[in-house]
Amino acid sequence: MRHLAITLAVLAAAVPAHAELQVEVYTDGLAHVSDRMEPDPQSPLLSVSLLGAEVDNFVATGQNDTLLTADFTGDIVLINAFGSSAVSINYDVHDLVSKEGRIWTFELNSSTSYTLVMPPGAVIVGMNTIPLSLDTADERTRLEIPGGESTINYILSGSRQPAEPAGAEPAQDIPDDSGIMPAAAIVGAVGAAAIALLYRKKVFSGRQAAPERPAHQTPPLPEPDNIFARIPDLRDEDREIIRYLCRNGGEASESSIRKKFLQPRTTMWRTIKRLERVGAVDVTKRDSLNIVRVRRGSGEGP
Repeated sequence: MRHLAITLAVLAAAVPAHAELQVEVYTDGLAHVSDRMEPDPQSPLLSVSLLGAEVDNFVATGQNDTLLTADFTGDIVLINAFGSSAVSINYDVHDLVSKEGRIWTFELNSSTSYTLVMPPGAVIVGMNTIPLSLDTADERTRLEIPGGESTINYILSGSRQPAEPAGAEPAQDIPDDSGIMPAAAIVGAVGAAAIALLYRKKVFSGRQAAPERPAHQTPPLPEPDNIFARIPDLRDEDREIIRYLCRNGGEASESSIRKKFLQPRTTMWRTIKRLERVGAVDVTKRDSLNIVRVRRGSGEGP
């Protein structure tokens, strides 16, 4: 009966307009989806189609980072927006990327356009669609992909021989007999030109950016008391997390922090978001983990 009730609610729920949809792919093939939507103010329920069948770490938030309830039926999620003017959802997907030999393949059939962030060092060797725009920063390529079926083939630069000199021409490693050229053959003439432009821009950017990241310029890890002096309104549990991070070299995974302090996932998620908002920590993705780092820099005090 509960499953039937959820199904009927999904049919009656409004389908929101996607204001911003992003898919970020990591080096192990995991994809993280971030979707911001504008709900229909006349309907408190949103019916959202997930981008994959194997979904994990789903979180839906409304205004002021309020956690929203969600029910799942298949690849459809029903969200109670509680009157929020904007709803954000975040989740991990395990079945958007596959691998055969050296070739990784990203496949998605989306009803709307979206931003695709490729893994660090990814080199695109085949594509069946022409991106609306493309850019490269920090060794990651960002593409605006139009709605419809998209298939993108790529290799990771880490698969090249490690003895290759830093100044070697990377383009010579791509065409070999491992199946890369047949994958690239699916690209039309215009698509091939776009990918060539993307690759040349990526190589040029990598050559220019490499000398600008010396390790010795990393700011020192601040003392906990300096952070507390800069942000005096931290709660007691916030201070304990900061102390734990500083003892752990300045960083730890969100899951390890949760286990250390025996907190539920949603409670710890709220705490980390609060620390991030006040400027105490930064949160980044490393493969499938959320890594929480103490914020470094001249603003942390003496």
